[in-house]
Amino acid sequence: MDQLFVADAHVDVLMKLLNPKIHFGVDDPRLAANLPSLAAGGVATQVFALFVMPDADASAQLHDVLLEIDAFYNQVASVPTVRPVQTRDDLRMARQHGQMAAILSLEGAGCLRGSVEILRILYHLGVRGVGLTWNDANELADGCGELRGSGLTRAGRAVIREMQHLSMWIDLAHLHDRGVRDVLRLTDGPVMASHANARAIHDHRRNLTDDVIRELIRRDGWIGLTFEPSFVADGSVTIDDIFAHLDHVIELGGVRNVGFGSDFDGTTNELPGLAKSSDYAAFAERVVQRYGSDLGRAILFDNFESFLNRQLPL
Repeated sequence: MDQLFVADAHVDVLMKLLNPKIHFGVDDPRLAANLPSLAAGGVATQVFALFVMPDADASAQLHDVLLEIDAFYNQVASVPTVRPVQTRDDLRMARQHGQMAAILSLEGAGCLRGSVEILRILYHLGVRGVGLTWNDANELADGCGELRGSGLTRAGRAVIREMQHLSMWIDLAHLHDRGVRDVLRLTDGPVMASHANARAIHDHRRNLTDDVIRELIRRDGWIGLTFEPSFVADGSVTIDDIFAHLDHVIELGGVRNVGFGSDFDGTTNELPGLAKSSDYAAFAERVVQRYGSDLGRAILFDNFESFLNRQLPL
């Protein structure tokens, strides 16, 4: 079988790289998505999330986000087989030179302090996607774990407008249902969910309802199914449970709008057979065997590649 390429829309490597004893280029078991593991898994596109715990104040969050951006450029983007991608032309060059496309996203925007100016600074530093919240509330919106359950604030709406102006993707992962509805009401272009599953298959607050998945598909957006076991199924979770979510999204019409956002290095538990990036190699073969070569390759790589070519700035 020809090499199967994989696109992964979410790993939490960068927060671990703040530990000076952990290095991206080393096959260290403390890092599920290190360079050797990504290469072994055939990962050709990797989105690296900027995540810091939201219980810190906004200034401390911004400080650590900037340190993670530094770690990205110092340890990840400096690797010859990796190309940092900010534009569609960067993506094209990564493909021409056989490099892994590495992209920055922001998971939880408490560090913005509600400021579109800070958003623009992060954009200039290479950030291309933003999830407004983690599980809690911040100045922009309520996360899925906030009992109040409010939607976007005035600052959140301003940030969404600026993101559209900058051609940054809006990530619905972790956002409360009411905030999701606000985003869909206030925007008309593609939106995505970097690491979430189908709530109809597993009723978890982090997963998306069928109505939201259908709207993502209608807008030609994208959803990355995630391997965090608690978002997949109850009890002993297997790879077949991932396929149940994938089958459901496909049944809703998402053959061109679905892929994977593993959440490696950010999960609380491991899914057997999908615990690190190198596991993608065997998993990719199972995807192709189950769905056929054309659809399998679309799910693994082509769908997210198309989304990036629609969403990234020129």
